Amino acid sequence: MYLARKLFWIVFFTLHSHIALSAKINSIENFGDQYKFDKSEYGFGAINLSSGEIIALHNEDQLFNSASLVKIITTYIALKELGPDFRWQSEFYYTGEIDGNTLKGNIIFKGRGDASFSVENLEAMIRAIQNKGIKIIEGDLIFDSSYFGLTANGSFFDNEPMRAYNVLPNAISIQSNTINFKFENKNGEVTIEADPSIKSLNINNNINATMDSCHNWLEDLRYETKITNLNFSGKLSQKCGAKEIDLAMLDSQYYFYQIFKQKWIENGGWFDGDYKVISDTSAEKNRKLLASHYSDPLSSLIRDTNKYSLNLMARNLMLTIVAEKYLIQPREEMVNSYINNWLLTHGLDADGLFIDNGAGLSRNIKISVKQFLMILKNIYYDPMMPEMISSFPIAGIDGTLKKRMRSSSMKMNGHFKTGSMNNVSAIAGFFLNKDKEMNIFIFMMNGKKANESQKLQEALIETLL
Repeated sequence: MYLARKLFWIVFFTLHSHIALSAKINSIENFGDQYKFDKSEYGFGAINLSSGEIIALHNEDQLFNSASLVKIITTYIALKELGPDFRWQSEFYYTGEIDGNTLKGNIIFKGRGDASFSVENLEAMIRAIQNKGIKIIEGDLIFDSSYFGLTANGSFFDNEPMRAYNVLPNAISIQSNTINFKFENKNGEVTIEADPSIKSLNINNNINATMDSCHNWLEDLRYETKITNLNFSGKLSQKCGAKEIDLAMLDSQYYFYQIFKQKWIENGGWFDGDYKVISDTSAEKNRKLLASHYSDPLSSLIRDTNKYSLNLMARNLMLTIVAEKYLIQPREEMVNSYINNWLLTHGLDADGLFIDNGAGLSRNIKISVKQFLMILKNIYYDPMMPEMISSFPIAGIDGTLKKRMRSSSMKMNGHFKTGSMNNVSAIAGFFLNKDKEMNIFIFMMNGKKANESQKLQEALIETLL
C-alpha cells in the first residue's frame, strides 16, 4: 500500500508540475525579483484540490525547518490516534486516614499532561474535596509525574528560559506554568499586576518610567527570579500604554504547590505541608481517589493549539499520543521515530523528515514542501477534516492571522497555520480561489531574511487566487 501511494505521488508530481507551473511562472519569477530573496532559501507549493492540478512548485524536494507548522502534524495525528473526544484526566488521591475533618496523610496530585489545566480547575477540585468534609491536611502535597518520562532540565530553545513558549513538557502544569504580568506607565510610575496573584511571592518593581519611544518595549524589560522574589527592572515608556507578557518564572511544581496552598486556605481549609515529586507510582501505595477533573475535548483544545500556536500544549499532546499508544513513559527522544513510523504506515513520504518535538520549537526540524502538501491533502480527504481546518487561524480574523491579510481578498477565504522563529518563516493551509475551489498551500523560508518574507507569502497566495 505504501509503495503504491508513493509511486502515485511520484507520477502525479512528474506529470503535472511543468504544466501547472507554466501558467504562473512569469508572476512567480517576478516575485523573486521584486523581493530580492535568495530563491534557494525558500520553497512553496499549491494544489487545486477540485481539479487535482498542481498550481505551483518551487524547491519542493528541499528540506526546510517549518517551525510551528509541525503543530499541524501533531494535532492531525492526535485526532486520528486519540479521537476528537479525548480528554486529559487529572486526579487527587490521598494516603493515610481521614479522621473527622482531618486528613492524616498525604494528598497526591496525578497529572497526565493537561496543559489547559487552570487555577479555576484546581479550585473546583479543592472545593469538591472540602465538600467531602476534609478541611485540614497534616501531610504533604505529592506530585505524581509518572505519566511522562523525565525531561532534561535547561534544554531551552534559546536564551529566554522564562518565556512562555519555552515551557518544557511536563505531566503536571497549571496555567501552562506561567504568570501573566501587566505593565502600565501611569502618571510617571510603572505598575505591575500579576495573574494569578500569589501572596507568598514578592514582586520587586524597579522599572523606570520614561517618555521614550515604545519601539521594542520588551528589549528594555529585565526580569529574574530569586527564590520567592520576582525582580523586574529596565524601563517602560508612557507611550506604550498597557503591555502584557506571560512568564514562567518559577519551577513548575513549586508554582503549583504555592497556588494549591493558597487556594486550599482561601476556601476554608488549613495546610502547611511541604511538597515532593515522584516519578514512580509505587512510591505512594494504597492511594484512594478524592477528586477527578477532565479537560475539554481534544477537538476543542486543538483550536487553541493551532490558532494561537501553543507550544506546551503541542509538546504535551505528542507525548500523550505516545503514552496512550504504547503505555510507556514517553520522552521527546521518541518523537521523531514515532512520527516517521506513523507517516510511513499511512502511506506518506518521510524521506529525510526529522521532527524532535510536537511544537516545532527546534533548529533541527526537516520537512519538504512536497511532504507537507501530501499531509495537507490527506487532511482534506480525512473524516477529521472539519476539526482540523477549523483549528487553523482564519485569514485576517483570529489567532496568529488576526493582524495579517486584513485588507486582502484572502480575508475570511483561507485557513492558515503560521510558523516563525529567528531565520524561519512559514505558512500552510487551505483557501478558496475566485471560483470557490479548494486549494492547499505551503511556503517555508530559512535564512537571514526569512522573517521579512510575509509580504512575499501573501502576494503568492493572492496570485494563486
